[in-house]
Amino acid sequence: MRVNGLTLTYEGGINTVMGYTDSSYPVGDLLCRIFQGETLYDISRIVRNCIGMCPMRDNQLTQDEIEEAERYILATLLYNDFFPAQRLAQGSFIRCMEEYRALDSATATSLLSQERQRTANFDWLFDDIGFGTVGEFLRLCYNNYIIDLRNGIDLFSATSAVWSGTATEEEQAFYDELCAALYDNSVVPGTVMQTSYDAINGIFEYRFVISSFLSMVVFEFSHMAESATKIMRCQNPECRRFFTARRSSAKYCGFPAPQCPGRMCNDYYPQLVYRERVRASELDRLIKNAKGRLYNTRRRHHDQASNINKILSDLTIYAPNKKGQVLDGTMTMTEFREWLDSH
Repeated sequence: MRVNGLTLTYEGGINTVMGYTDSSYPVGDLLCRIFQGETLYDISRIVRNCIGMCPMRDNQLTQDEIEEAERYILATLLYNDFFPAQRLAQGSFIRCMEEYRALDSATATSLLSQERQRTANFDWLFDDIGFGTVGEFLRLCYNNYIIDLRNGIDLFSATSAVWSGTATEEEQAFYDELCAALYDNSVVPGTVMQTSYDAINGIFEYRFVISSFLSMVVFEFSHMAESATKIMRCQNPECRRFFTARRSSAKYCGFPAPQCPGRMCNDYYPQLVYRERVRASELDRLIKNAKGRLYNTRRRHHDQASNINKILSDLTIYAPNKKGQVLDGTMTMTEFREWLDSH
């Protein structure tokens, strides 16, 4: 069977992606880059649209037509938004095509019956699938490509949440459910290992060809489990993406901050926290000064003590809420000062 997919080497906690430009990533880092953001969804939308526009979609399905369809799918994904994600997507789709083209008629009929039942439960799958025309065949392959994509994203999200220690009860339960399913060794598509001999150094070299989103997640997490690398969840409340780190004290990721896309969370958010702390201290100082003035006034004007006590009580009750409005941007500092002065 033809193998197409993300080709990489792994050594000493480093993945090196082979192909367009050899690039290296610490274990887990590539996983976080591929499975977060819009890249995989963008790729899937492109493939789905191109299936509908496939020039040979109405042709009767033959081995020669499948060859042409494979070339068409590969050409569809010849762009470089993020090369590893592109190669993984190509591999997942071509793997489905290669598996289905080798089925005998009885197995194909049984598979088709099962797949049509599955489409009734998911509105994002094609229901016009089969082995009659190229278009039906591509839609069948796409359905299983999407299932593999969904499985990969689900396992990545659930495992990351649990391993980072930030899982909710629902995420923990989902993780347990997924792990139970993985006891079946037929669930995860196999990863191909290619071996070559380096005559100069007298050693064997190994490359892994990964043609499944789910396999990629299993491959990466299995290596993370035996390394010092940890998976963390960004503490920027508007980000919350997962990232890898060597230190358990790491708080922020190296992805663009949602509040300021031109800067990374690990650069932007600590400065934001510092500025907010300074602002909060300034607000506390203003509140304290306002109360001090009222206390002084009460000492000088005993006859007004009852009214001043009421004002102090209102200030104590409402000042924290007004302070919060300044910090979240719904009240300006000028308006806050005017509110204090009104007391």
